Amino acid sequence: MDQKKIAMVIDTKSDYILIAFTGDLEYGSIEEIKIELQSLSLETKHGYIIDMQKVTNIDSTGFGMIVNFAKKVSVKEKKIAIIVVDDFIRNLFAISQVDKVFPITKSEERARQIIKEGWLGELSLSEY
Repeated sequence: MDQKKIAMVIDTKSDYILIAFTGDLEYGSIEEIKIELQSLSLETKHGYIIDMQKVTNIDSTGFGMIVNFAKKVSVKEKKIAIIVVDDFIRNLFAISQVDKVFPITKSEERARQIIKEGWLGELSLSEY
């Protein structure tokens, strides 16, 4: 059985941290990524942008990883925005209702604006 490839690149910007994923965020392939994400320093002015432009699939384990990271971030009162350009991945976010908790956008510039200015979702993180 082939091991699916997943990668994460962290890029610290002047006022936010960009976390870019590549591959499939699925059960059995994200354990190391999850550990690295949870150990990430929370020192940023505005928050985090999760770039999922190169993600080809995500399951409940991947969504759980994002939600758990968001809980950690919310303790420090930082914000998260998620970049999703693929319609299939966007539909998975809608089905799971994650798009009601986090702002989903198609560009880094829009995501940066959202974490700086704020966004009010239909559901709070605690309601999700």
